[in-house]
This record gives sequence, C-alpha cells and structure tokens, in this order.
Amino acid sequence: MALGTLEAAQLAHVAREHYVNGKSRVEIAAEMGLSRFKIGRMLEEAVEKGIIRFEIVSTPGMNLDLSVQLQRRYGLEHTIVVDTPVDTDAEAQSTLGKAAAEFLHEIVGSEDVLGVTSGRTLNAMARNLPSLPCAGVVQLAGIAGPVEESGLEVIRRLAAFPGVHPWPIYSSLVMSDAATATGTLRQPGIRAAVDMFQHVSVAVCAIGSWVPQNSLMMMNPAITERDHAALLARGVVAEIASTLVTDSGEIVDDISDRCIAITEQQIRRVPRRIAVAGGPSKTRAIRAVLASGLLTGIVTDGFTAQRLLT
Repeated sequence: MALGTLEAAQLAHVAREHYVNGKSRVEIAAEMGLSRFKIGRMLEEAVEKGIIRFEIVSTPGMNLDLSVQLQRRYGLEHTIVVDTPVDTDAEAQSTLGKAAAEFLHEIVGSEDVLGVTSGRTLNAMARNLPSLPCAGVVQLAGIAGPVEESGLEVIRRLAAFPGVHPWPIYSSLVMSDAATATGTLRQPGIRAAVDMFQHVSVAVCAIGSWVPQNSLMMMNPAITERDHAALLARGVVAEIASTLVTDSGEIVDDISDRCIAITEQQIRRVPRRIAVAGGPSKTRAIRAVLASGLLTGIVTDGFTAQRLLT
C-alpha cells in the first residue's frame, strides 16, 4: 500500500529528527505525544518504505566488502583490503605500503612500542608515514637479504621521526649454529633490542614465501642447501619474522635456536600483530600464517583477499 502524504511527511520528520538532528527516540516521542516504541516502529517503516536510505562510504581504494569477509573468515580484529589495478607482486608492494602507513598512523599512540620486521613492503610503509606518534620502534628480526630491504632500513626511516627511540639489531637473522646465536644474543646492543620484545604493543610484519620462493630469510647464507631441503621436507611454506609455518599453520622450530629474532611465543604475546603482505607469490604463505593464529590483523590487496576466501 502506498504511503499517504501525511504519513510520509510524519515518517520523514521522525527520520530527520533522529538521524540528522541527533535526537533520541524518547525526545521525539515526547515532542510528538507518542510512545518511544511507536517512534521506533516509524523509523523501521521509514527504512522499509525507502524514506531512509543508508549509504556506507569507504576510503577510496579500500574494498570494504572483502575487508569484512576476510575479517570474519579468519577471526581477525583489523583487516584492510585495498584494490590494485593489476595482480602482481610489485603492484601489491607499492599499494600495500601506502595503505599500511595510513593504518599504522591511525592505530599507534604515544605510549605504544612498535615492532617491525624487514622487506620492500615495510620500507614502502615507512616511506609513506607522515609521522609516527609512538614511544619507540624495535627491530624484530636480524638482517635477512639486502641492507636496503632489511629491518635496519625500516628502523632508520621510522627513527627519523621526533621522539621515536630505536632498538636495532645489528646481526644476521640466521646463524650457522645455536652456539653462535647464543653468543650473539649476549652482545649488549642486540640484548637491548631483544629485551624490548616483551614491551612491543604493535607488531607489523612481512610474510615470506618458501613455496614459491619469495623470502629474504631464504637468502641468508647460514641456511644451507641441506637446511632448505630439510625444512621443505617438513612442510615449511612461509615465515614471519623467523617463525616457520606449514600449510596447516603448524610451527616448525628446527632452526629457531639459530635465529636472532622474536620467537613464536613472544609474537603471540604482542596485543596487536599485523601482517602487511599480498601478491600472487605470497598467497599460499599468507594463508598458512593466518592458519597459525599468529595474526590479529592484516593489510592485503583485493586479488589476494579473494584467493584467501576461496
């Protein structure tokens, strides 16, 4: 049945008073001499009749639908999915770096201690940050791969902001044996950074892929061909910091005692644990890390999100 002119006007009036002028249902009811329950029913009817129309506007470039779906599928607290024009690793790195910078700027406060790993995407994030209102930044893993892509470079950029105290790790990520790693961890500068792991409140990490190979950690000379073969045989497909993960989310700790990095247990104790990763070569690795439960949030691209949802 079509609405009469008077009824339509009343519904429009109630809708405007509530949604535009911010009045409560009780206030509107008192002004109109009606019950608050009647006002509630009128607001519902206004929606049903098309008098009230809701439009949800997301940030340009952000895919709100995929963000919500991914968040629900994996039980995450924070999920940012951004659209990219093409499905390539290079495009994902550039776009995700900018998106992660905006996201990080929103969630980090003056009392937070930020922990970061390495990689091209996190370097892009650091380059795009307008400011960083946090107490300090901790390198979560030693150097893996080229210096310009290392955690040291990310730390250097972030520590350039006023008031940000850096805790770098001047060490390779993987040592040849456990004894060398133990000795390295005793060095005062490295010990200072490692001691800060327990104070990290926000961790932002890259994800490395072992199958297919797209990992800085795998480039470390201390990881021999024999190590590679053994770890792949154990099912390793991904790493985050130095924690190795299988497709099912199982943690493989075969070389953890040789690594200069935050441990799996320490990662899990960080309140907010965000991965910034995307692209076709990283999808399998991202899925594995999500299955491990190590993350509370992710920043990724739309193509990758669609694959993660299938």
